[in-house]
Amino acid sequence: MNYEDAFPRTIAIPDALLRLRDWLDIHGYPISGYFELRNHDPNAIKYWFGADTALDRLAMFGAGPDGSPYCIWLQDDGRTPIVHMGSEGVNNFVLAPDFIQFLRLLAVGYDEIGFDILSQPPAAEGVNPAFQGWVREAFSVEVPPIGLQITEPAQRTHDNF
Repeated sequence: MNYEDAFPRTIAIPDALLRLRDWLDIHGYPISGYFELRNHDPNAIKYWFGADTALDRLAMFGAGPDGSPYCIWLQDDGRTPIVHMGSEGVNNFVLAPDFIQFLRLLAVGYDEIGFDILSQPPAAEGVNPAFQGWVREAFSVEVPPIGLQITEPAQRTHDNF
């Protein structure tokens, strides 16, 4: 992934994203569930909105199995939460307040973060213990048992998406 050349100049590339890319280069897929890293694609953002009005506000870095983009969203106040943009225009919401919190959510192990029930533990097949261990060690954080522990506070403290 070449985020350095593709990201909008208005959005800084989180160090944690670059570290995730490096982890993937060493360990390969799966990261967690069906999530995959993707290059930022301004045409996908333009297509999703039907216009280019959001091109300097969203930086795509990943996708689910149906193509639903995961993006960094630059808000007016400078905050950059992580959002899920459902491929059919549904299930659009703030996932995490920042990229490290997104990695915690990803490490929980849901098959599809944007569509799974985040108030319940994930199915065991989506969990990647090696990835969970890396997130804990690399960022000195804990991985919660359910995703709602990250998404609920993030949604309360960020603008509606």
